[in-house]
Order: sequence, then structure tokens, then C-alpha cells
Amino acid sequence: MIDSEKKYHEELIALKNEFEEFVYIVSHDIKTPMRAISNITTWIEEDLGTHVDNGVLDNFKLLKNRVERLEKMMNALLELSRVNRTEMELYEVNIPKLVADCIETIDNKLEVEFHLSYNLINENAILLGKKLQKVLYNLLDNAVRFHDKEKKNVFVEISEEETQYVIKVSDDGPGIPEDVKEKIFSIFYTVNSKDVVDSTGAGLAISTKIIKMVGGVLTYQPTINNGSLFKFNWPK
Repeated sequence: MIDSEKKYHEELIALKNEFEEFVYIVSHDIKTPMRAISNITTWIEEDLGTHVDNGVLDNFKLLKNRVERLEKMMNALLELSRVNRTEMELYEVNIPKLVADCIETIDNKLEVEFHLSYNLINENAILLGKKLQKVLYNLLDNAVRFHDKEKKNVFVEISEEETQYVIKVSDDGPGIPEDVKEKIFSIFYTVNSKDVVDSTGAGLAISTKIIKMVGGVLTYQPTINNGSLFKFNWPK
């Protein structure tokens, strides 16, 4: 690399680090006044007692809901800014168990049937376990959270190749409209209104950054039955 290219590369890295530090500081410092707003709202509600108009109570509920959502979005922004700096431990992972642990932590899965398929030379692998767990959890949570049917099917398929793992998470849900499929990897973007489906809209952005960090690529495509298929490779 010639000197000018090296200089530009170093400046780019410095700007990127500075931007991530700025995002971390802003999102961290905003959390304190947000908690104060939530606490003050609760105190005012308690001071008003039981003889309060239902409309006022509804507005308090709406205000606390919005503060809670904002706090979750700040936490997601913090997490995104720290993807390259936290939970970077390499350790031995049993891949089927990792998937089972992710499924165990998913909410509202009573009406979900998980279909698991493995084609592994060795079930155990040395990798960034917490990072892979985060990506799998985000994709599984999205598959369940945004599903629109009473009976839901979610599929996980993991294949081991010579230099990488190929991982697919799909479902038979509503899929992603063609005109917004490029937006779904943007931070805080959700296809449905956040008032319809409770979500920060940060999971895919965080997952994309993690996968890019390890040298993989995350892609989306519709399935034959109009559901969603997310596929990524995880280099060994």
C-alpha cells in the first residue's frame, strides 16, 4: 500500500473509531435523563391517587411506553457501537446446543414449531460463541415476533463446509415487501409500526455488523411460500 493510501486508511479508521465513541457517549448519557422522566411520571401518577380521569391514566401509560422504547433503542445503539469491542472471547461451542439455548430464550413460542437440520462434520467448534448466539437469537426472534399465523413454522439449517459454516433461518410468515427489503438492515427500521409489533428494529443491523466483523455476509430472500429466509456464512 502506497503512503497516501495508507494515510487515508488510517484516517478512515480513526474517524470510524471517533464516530463509534461519539455514539457510545451520546447514547449512554441520554439514558440517565430518560430514567428520570420515567421515575417522575410514576411519582406524579402516585401523587394523583385513584381519582384520576382514565384519559390521564392512558396518557401516562403512553408516556412511559415511549420512554421505555427510547431506552431500548439507546441500549441497541450502545450495543451496535460496541460490537467490535465486547464479548470477543473464542471458546468451544456445541452448535446444536447453542441453537437450543437460543430457542429456549425466545418469548411467545408456544405456537411455534422449530425444524432443525444439521450437516456438521463436528458439532463442536472454536468460535466467538456469544456473537454467533446473538445473531441466531436475533434471527429467530424476528421469525417468531413478525410471524402473522396462529401456527408458526421456523426452520434452522446449518451446514459445515471446509472453511465456513452456512447458516439459514427461515419461516412461513408474511415475508418482506419487495419495495422495503433493502431497508430492513438499517438501524431502527421495522416493516410494521412499532405500535403494532413491539421491536426496536435494531436486531438485523447488529447482526449484520457482527457477521461482517467475522468475515461473513448476511442476505435475505423470500421463500417459495412467501416467508423469509436469512442466510449467512460464518468463516472458521
